[in-house]
Amino acid sequence: MGAEIPQMRRRRILLAVLSALGLAAWFVFRVPDFSSVPHPARDYDEAMAKFSAIENRESSLPLRPEGRSRLFTHGKTTDRAFVLLHGLTNCPEQFVPLANILFQSGANVVIPRARYAGYADTMNDVQGLQSGQDLLDQAAEGLDIAAGLGGRVTLVGLSGSAVAAAWMAENRDGIESALLLAPFFGLNGHPVWQIDAVAAVLTRIPNSYKWWNENLKEKNPGPSYAYPRYGTFCMADTIQLSRNVRAGIGRGPLKAGRLDIITTGTEQGANNALTNQLAAEWAAKNPGRVATYEFPETDGVPHDMVDPNQPEAKVGISYPEILQVLGADR
Repeated sequence: MGAEIPQMRRRRILLAVLSALGLAAWFVFRVPDFSSVPHPARDYDEAMAKFSAIENRESSLPLRPEGRSRLFTHGKTTDRAFVLLHGLTNCPEQFVPLANILFQSGANVVIPRARYAGYADTMNDVQGLQSGQDLLDQAAEGLDIAAGLGGRVTLVGLSGSAVAAAWMAENRDGIESALLLAPFFGLNGHPVWQIDAVAAVLTRIPNSYKWWNENLKEKNPGPSYAYPRYGTFCMADTIQLSRNVRAGIGRGPLKAGRLDIITTGTEQGANNALTNQLAAEWAAKNPGRVATYEFPETDGVPHDMVDPNQPEAKVGISYPEILQVLGADR
């Protein structure tokens, strides 16, 4: 009897350890939930009122002029409307040159600002707190406005915001087409499961900042309106949103009428292999509605293939392809 007591204690300890490990595994690998409730504008006037509300809200924030949400309108509802979502550490100015071309093609265009983006102080200590839900809210605001701006709505997202665009393509009605540019579904050079696990942990601990260029730090060349560093929480929660998008492929067909994905062979940050895998899964479940294109490495098109103010910009190569996919190249 006496020998059995330590053995029973060891079993209880082992059971407790295994339970703790199981709970930790559930915590790390559980696919997080995200949500968005549409409030589409019923007509042009309501769309303008929604954008005015954004302008009023932003007027009280310490934003630089380039950091504010933008609207390009012909003063009436047009056949097409575009929603352009800027990258994680950039701001609406990133998409202005492309927006001008789309506007000249006859479309109305809205570029909503993401939460914590566009601050005059590019070294502010809040931009890294931007969440995956913030990216969805940014996309939702743009889509709500675009519903009253155009008869056909196209959503375009770059990098992290492309993940939000993919979520909307899976879950929101009223999108004729969506275009994902260099989507950040995962980090290049690391196993997907590993990045998913690290991201789950990073979203639960205090945020820290990393320089885009460790040597040059705040002197990193590039647009003056872009942040020279990124937050670990921001990146990690974007991966959490990516996990939700990946799980969504098996839940049913795309809500968007069409999904296009453009990547670049020079990619160093985003996981193109994962993007290609997801594209194949979408294509299998949505025959004839999904297409991909990758710029050859020899073209030298960078991850940010939109902003002409980037040092390595190649918009002379990227814009024609983007505009052709968007059907705005004429």
